[in-house]
Amino acid sequence: MRILYIAPSYPPAIGGAQIYLHALARAIQNLGNEVNVISQWSDVRTDWLLGTTVLSGPASQYEYDGVSVWRLGFSFWTRVAMLPWVAAYYFLMEPSVRRISGYMLPYLAAAAGAPSVVHATRIGREFIVRAALDFAQKRNIPFVLTPVHHPRWRGYLYRQYDKIYREADAVFALTTAEKEALILEKGVAEERIHVTGIGPVLSERYSAETFRVRFDLKERFVLFLGQQYKYKGVNAILEAAPIVWKEHPAVKFVFIGPYMRDSRSLFRGLHDTRVLNLGAVDLETKTSALAACEFLCMPSAQESFGGVYVEAWSLRKAVIGGRIGPVACVIDEGSDGLLSSQNPHELAEAISYLLSHPGDCRAMGDAGWQKVQDNYTWDRLAKKTLDVYRELSS
Repeated sequence: MRILYIAPSYPPAIGGAQIYLHALARAIQNLGNEVNVISQWSDVRTDWLLGTTVLSGPASQYEYDGVSVWRLGFSFWTRVAMLPWVAAYYFLMEPSVRRISGYMLPYLAAAAGAPSVVHATRIGREFIVRAALDFAQKRNIPFVLTPVHHPRWRGYLYRQYDKIYREADAVFALTTAEKEALILEKGVAEERIHVTGIGPVLSERYSAETFRVRFDLKERFVLFLGQQYKYKGVNAILEAAPIVWKEHPAVKFVFIGPYMRDSRSLFRGLHDTRVLNLGAVDLETKTSALAACEFLCMPSAQESFGGVYVEAWSLRKAVIGGRIGPVACVIDEGSDGLLSSQNPHELAEAISYLLSHPGDCRAMGDAGWQKVQDNYTWDRLAKKTLDVYRELSS
C-alpha cells in the first residue's frame, strides 16, 4: 500500500505524538509498504497558529531514519492571503479554518502523489489536517485520524477538530478510555474507532553504567522523561522531592526532555545537587537513562496514552503515572506501576514506596515488560493498523 502520513510537526522535532507517528511510519514501511510524510516543522516549536501559517518556513525535502518527508512551505502571497483569516481565527473559527486549509490544499496535493490511504495525526491547530481530509475526500480515498485526544479538549476552541473526528473514515484511539470519550463527547461513530496503542522508541545501543559515569550519578535516581510541561508533572515532582528526601535523603531526581516556556525559569532557581535537568538528549542517552534509573515518574494530568511508560517497561522498570482515565487504562496499578495525582504528598508516598520496596519495584518492571511483549511491539501495532487500512480500501 501507499500510505501518506500528515502532521504539522515531525522528527527530528521532539514530542510524544511526533515520535509515535514516526515509529508507526517506519514499522509500516518495514512491512513492505510505500510511506511518505508531509509536515511543516522539523524543530521544536509551539506557535501553532502563526508558525503553521503566516510565519511558516520554506519548503524542503529530507529523509529521517529512512522515511521520506516533505516539509510544506507557502509563497509570500499565500501567507499574505492567510493573514486576515489568521487574525480572525479565534472569532470566526469555522470560516477561518476553511479558508486557511483551502490555501494549503494545492501545496499538499502537489506533494502528496497518489496514496492509497491518508493518515493524519493531531498536533497543534487544524489547518493541515483539514486540508488532508479535503484532499482525501476529493480523491475518494480513505482518511484516517489519530487524535491523541486529551480530556481537556472541550468547548468552542475544539469544535473544528471535533468535526474532523466525525468525518474521518477511521479513528485510532490509543486506549479504551479515549474511545469512550470520542463516542460520548465528540460523537464519533463507535464502529469507526479502533483501539491500538504506542510501542517503545529506544536505541539498540545503551549503557546504564556509561550514563551514571557521564553524569556523576552514584546514588539511586528517579527519572522524569517527557516535554517539560507543568501538566506532565514537572512541578509536582519538584514539590514532592523534599518530602521524599525526609525518608530517602540521598536519592536524586533526573529530568530529561525539551524545556518548555516555564521550565527553564523553574529550574534556574534550584541549586540542590540532587536535582539534575539534562534537557533534550539523543536516543541512546535517553535509553541509557531508563536502563540506569530506579523507575520512571511522569504523573501527567493529561495524556492520550503515555508512550514513555511502555519504554520504561521495555527495560523492566516500574512506572508512576498520572491518576487519570487514559493512563489508568495503560498502567495496572499495583501490578506494573503506581498511579498518583499531582498532590505532592500523594506523589511522594508513591515514590517513597517504590524506593523502600525494591523487590516490588522489580516485579512491576517485569510485569510491564511482559505487557509490552503481548500488546505493544511495533510489529503488532503496525499489523493491526494495516488491517484497518486494507479494510477501508477494499
